[in-house]
Amino acid sequence: MPANIRPQAIVVIRFSYLGANGWRLTHGGLEANRAILYDEARLERRFRLFEALTVPSLLAQTDPEFTTAILIGSDFPLAWRKRLTDLVKPLRDARIIALPPMKNFAATKKALTLCTKAESHIISIRLDDDDAMSVDCIAEQKRLGPMVLEISGAETPTVIAFNNGLFLNIAEGENKLFGVIESLPLGIGMGMIAPKEMRPTIFSTDHRQIHTRWNCYTDSVTPHFIRSVHGDNDSGARVYGVEKQYTDVELDKIMATRFPFTRAELMALRP
Repeated sequence: MPANIRPQAIVVIRFSYLGANGWRLTHGGLEANRAILYDEARLERRFRLFEALTVPSLLAQTDPEFTTAILIGSDFPLAWRKRLTDLVKPLRDARIIALPPMKNFAATKKALTLCTKAESHIISIRLDDDDAMSVDCIAEQKRLGPMVLEISGAETPTVIAFNNGLFLNIAEGENKLFGVIESLPLGIGMGMIAPKEMRPTIFSTDHRQIHTRWNCYTDSVTPHFIRSVHGDNDSGARVYGVEKQYTDVELDKIMATRFPFTRAELMALRP
């Protein structure tokens, strides 16, 4: 019965991975993409957000039983790779996977396969290297996964998404932190539960279109993510839904109960 399934949760983070597709900033080919991705100033900015947002949110998970797969290019600069290795050492089960340029699905699928230890099902989870999940995101994925399979069926890949969260606009002068309730699924902390031997993963379909191909459960009530908005965003910063303006007191409460940051820490981040 699906309720007895104990899935393995695997978070996949593409850290400036030089892939053969899925990169929107330039159409100049691999060399142009490599120059952008491995630019020293850009990497410093990415690491700053990874250190400030992504890693703390992983370390703060109430359920620490999950695997983190960090996907990088096989030619990722060595000095930066050492810094990345040191950063993820505190995670209980983290693995850096270096691959040559491959299509996005193939690369992420390989990373998942290399990390799979489950008896039956895995939950493949998306997370970008500049965003944060709520402290209970893994716990919720593992709690809800078997429950949704009771409806979909144990052999049916099914998605769990979180549409309620915060956007952090990082800009010169002053940052802006506000709530969003997305009308289209957002990729942060989004997971697909499926039998481990099946081909589909959370990267099979664009996250904004995930509900058009797969059965999808969404939590639109509780804030589950912080998305950073800045000059290096590849996918744009449009809100597909409604903005929710919280008071400072409300934001402080959300931070205290949902995330391992204070509002002051987020507002102090620089572009």
